[in-house]
Amino acid sequence: MRLFAALEISEDVRSGLADWWLDARPWLADDCWRDVRSHLWHVTLAFYGEVGGCEADDLAEELAECARRAPVLRLGVNGFGVFPSLLRPKVFWAGVDDLGDGGDLKHLARCCRRAGHATVRKHVAGEAPFRGHITVARWQGRGRPRAQPWRDGMPAPPGLVWQGGRLCLFQSILRPEGPQYRRLEAFACGGDNDGRFRG
Repeated sequence: MRLFAALEISEDVRSGLADWWLDARPWLADDCWRDVRSHLWHVTLAFYGEVGGCEADDLAEELAECARRAPVLRLGVNGFGVFPSLLRPKVFWAGVDDLGDGGDLKHLARCCRRAGHATVRKHVAGEAPFRGHITVARWQGRGRPRAQPWRDGMPAPPGLVWQGGRLCLFQSILRPEGPQYRRLEAFACGGDNDGRFRG
């Protein structure tokens, strides 16, 4: 199974971001961008790749501990951009900032990455620096976009704010129309996770 850890976003934020994306999307002039459906939006904390069944159970236990140690986060949508670079973009994203003053979002992402290193990715030495984001479109073409008018004219996303209180383990299922995500488990941040559930 292809697995990743992520925070869910609230329905209010999902709806507000979808309204913004309707206005902003035309600025991506190239036809090779494919929208990510809004019901799939989330804040990725760590990507683990292919994971076996027993390893997935161990990973879930580590993530439960990460959630238990983390506070409920106050998060806000802010800005947009592309990964990994302007010359070779693969994803277009709306940014997510930690509105607290303790760097809790980065700490949680670090814990989720360490959980993977401790269970399924001991051979991985490092990863790109964490940047909170919601992927709203993926580049499907070859090379780079022919034009980037969005850099100057695209409207900024609204300042949407929500409480990030649920850490989830997702399965990514690759399909021709794009990946689909299935939530396998969820863990309450700052809790004892008696409410942990599957599915």
